[in-house]
Amino acid sequence: MKTPEKSDLVNRNVRSGFTLIELLVVVTILALLLTMTVMAVNFNRDNERVVSATLQIQSFLSGARDRAIYAKEARGVRFFLDTTNYRAVTAMAYIDPAEYWSDGVIQLRRWDLNDNGTTDSSPADIVGDGTADENPSEVRVVAGSDPGWWELKRRGLLFDGLRIRIPKGPTGTWYSVNTRLIDTTVAKTEVQKLILEVAYADPGDTQISQAVAFSSGGPVDYELELPPRILPMDPVKLPFDTIIDLDASKVPLSWRPGTTLASGGSGNLQYSQFMDVIFSARGNVIGGAAAEGVIHFYVCDAQDSITLKEAYVTSRTPVPSVTGTMLFTENGIPLDISRVMRFNAEVRGNRFIPTSEIRTQNAAWLTGHDTSAGEAPYLCRDRRVVTLFTQTGGVSTHPVNVASDAAPDFDGIENDPFLFAETGRTGR
Repeated sequence: MKTPEKSDLVNRNVRSGFTLIELLVVVTILALLLTMTVMAVNFNRDNERVVSATLQIQSFLSGARDRAIYAKEARGVRFFLDTTNYRAVTAMAYIDPAEYWSDGVIQLRRWDLNDNGTTDSSPADIVGDGTADENPSEVRVVAGSDPGWWELKRRGLLFDGLRIRIPKGPTGTWYSVNTRLIDTTVAKTEVQKLILEVAYADPGDTQISQAVAFSSGGPVDYELELPPRILPMDPVKLPFDTIIDLDASKVPLSWRPGTTLASGGSGNLQYSQFMDVIFSARGNVIGGAAAEGVIHFYVCDAQDSITLKEAYVTSRTPVPSVTGTMLFTENGIPLDISRVMRFNAEVRGNRFIPTSEIRTQNAAWLTGHDTSAGEAPYLCRDRRVVTLFTQTGGVSTHPVNVASDAAPDFDGIENDPFLFAETGRTGR
């Protein structure tokens, strides 16, 4: 038998193994595949979280409507602000009908800010939005004689957007109120005043130069609709790291923060603690939210909301003569109050919804994403819209319209984000 030579054994051993380079290539390929898999899983997980939150909101609103129809009395949903992001909703609860308050007697008046009995000159800033564009000769002030409104506001039961019916009973008309003339930081007065968001239907029977609108025969009673109470159940939270971004949503004006500060430096620069949607026994929306017509809830990733919004607000032009800082989020950076006020004014008429991809060279408010300098654009995670039609109570969900991603409108902000929700068209 022939004995194998040494060279044959060496060649055979070499052919049966792998070189170091081959091993490194295989490990590199496996690492790339693993990275791509993890990224795909994370991307799908982010999408699923937002979709799950969207369906949860839709189900909750539809559930409140069904409860109202079944019980044959009003039911609703209250949205709760997040404890760390003060401009976002992260929880909801069912609520039942409100109670009514009718203490004291009232007198309807025209605008007379210094209480000298004479109507102020035109125009005037009646609603306190920083713009003097209201007619002071309109009947807009409800003066109550010891009505208990100061105590209600101090307890958090009286706030902007509540409804008052004048006169009391089925013959009266409902009006939304503004409470800025009731100052709970000072001692209460016997006469307390509410502002009607729209003028009283009857212009009065006195000269428009007189603050008191009626010499005789005017209404003296009223009923104030207090906020609903929460039903005995725990609030339902949205999936982790998903929110309703209120600055990007189309919600009632009474929910939104103010744009001015009181003389003492105080003011409501955050969203209302009482954001309620009430359904009647017929299934339509009633109360203050009904006046909005269509409500769009913008559902998105929490970190996208915080990161982009703080960058945008920092870039705003400050309001002259207003100093100080405030937080958007518990762990966020302090922001200039004057810039926050400017941002509040912007989102009362528009919405802050960023485009899917943001580039610094086109949207200067976001730094660090200049693609012309080799940096990657900012990529927004998934987002959806939940739409409530208040006249019917119907609820639907839609993708965000991202048409303004294309030139020449490169500013980082969507122009018509609710197109699919309002037209029924399908997003691509």
